[in-house]
Amino acid sequence: MKQTWIFHFAVAVIFLPLLSHSQVTSGSECPVAIMHFNPDVVNVRVKNLSAKTIAGLSFYAALSDATEHWKWLHWNLDEGRPLHEFGWNKLLKPNQAKTLSWNRADLDYEHGGGTAFVLTSVLFEDGSRWEEPAVGTSCKIIWHKGRHRVFATPVQLPPREP
Repeated sequence: MKQTWIFHFAVAVIFLPLLSHSQVTSGSECPVAIMHFNPDVVNVRVKNLSAKTIAGLSFYAALSDATEHWKWLHWNLDEGRPLHEFGWNKLLKPNQAKTLSWNRADLDYEHGGGTAFVLTSVLFEDGSRWEEPAVGTSCKIIWHKGRHRVFATPVQLPPREP
């Protein structure tokens, strides 16, 4: 009996950290508040709402044309290429706010309708993750082009490609 208890304890000590290390949470609550977005220089102000230190973030952008059709941004605007990922890999402690910037990027296209900047993945320092489903956009900020104060139609982003 005592040996069985010791064996179960040893298994728990060895394998529980491995299970929590690969934990993935999908959708539901966004671990980050997106407070401000500037498409001219592509920077975004975020605040870590989680109780864990963030080690990495991945964002994607969707663009609206003048008639409010939304498309995901691909590398070099070439739909044959993968989606353009905006990644960030510096630590963001709990409750810390930071402005993230990507040099030489510009999402403010003349005569466009607007931009959606969507957080799709978060890696925490402990190895756990938060992932947005391909059809989800719970963690986003919308920017309206020029004189647009609101869109004429509800913002509905298409599913992201794998």
